[in-house]
Amino acid sequence: MKKKILITGSSGFIGYLFLKDALEKNYHVVDILRDKNKKNEKLRKLKRLFPKSYKSIFFSKKENIHKKLKKKKFDIFVNFATLYKNKHLNSEIPKFIDSNITFPSIILDLVSNSAKKIINFGTMMQHLDGKNYTSKNFYASTKSAFEMILNYFSLSNKKLKFYNLKFFESFSENDSRNKLIPTLYKNFKNNKTTFINSKNLELNIIHLDDILKAIYIILNNNIKSGNYCLKNQKNIKIKNLIKSINLKSKKKLKIKFLGNRLYKPQKSFLKILPKWKADITIKDKIEKNFLNENN
Repeated sequence: MKKKILITGSSGFIGYLFLKDALEKNYHVVDILRDKNKKNEKLRKLKRLFPKSYKSIFFSKKENIHKKLKKKKFDIFVNFATLYKNKHLNSEIPKFIDSNITFPSIILDLVSNSAKKIINFGTMMQHLDGKNYTSKNFYASTKSAFEMILNYFSLSNKKLKFYNLKFFESFSENDSRNKLIPTLYKNFKNNKTTFINSKNLELNIIHLDDILKAIYIILNNNIKSGNYCLKNQKNIKIKNLIKSINLKSKKKLKIKFLGNRLYKPQKSFLKILPKWKADITIKDKIEKNFLNENN
């Protein structure tokens, strides 16, 4: 019998891709969403396609979540819910805390006694020195705060397994997030110039399919609880990526580099998730996306 999964963040990019993929693999998935998502057409379409295996729980106020989840049992809770911005405004602090700490904590408190596994997504921005909790920005600090709450629940329920999955950067086709590769692609289509901090920028990027693979490894294997890093063996040198695309494409990327300083991901001391590796050659996938647009 397929496991019953509760997820947050199904209206977001990664959460939606997992929801769609899990339903196609015959998992039973329930997502919990604010009322405003009742009219989300992508989610409504999935409900029409998978009426028996996909259900939603909607709420208007966080105080109502307890009644909505009362007596419901799930095998797995996957927390995709997140509010991400590289920089924050003072007025945005309550929203960061609500999305990244309060909301998932309320659900965790309600499902931790029945669920067998909890999967949470963090970021390597929580570990500027590669290991300790030194946050790059306020977003990363809220992710670390939620991890402390996860640690509390792990101590109070020894049978429950917890997994914090962290990566540097991710990419998928049709990616519209406010990140460098989607921005490059958008400006490429619109014949606009992209400004990049340094010509010596390196990124460690994994494909979304490899992230989904990590979730299924946890679902279907007896993996030890812990913090795990999902990363590619090699970083991508952005200058070389742009040069390669421009050599193969009739249409050229317009770039202005703002400096020469070396920017590269910090060395990670977190363990790689057992049984997992990044199988997809990310450079080829990114280039193909640009070349398909050109041709």
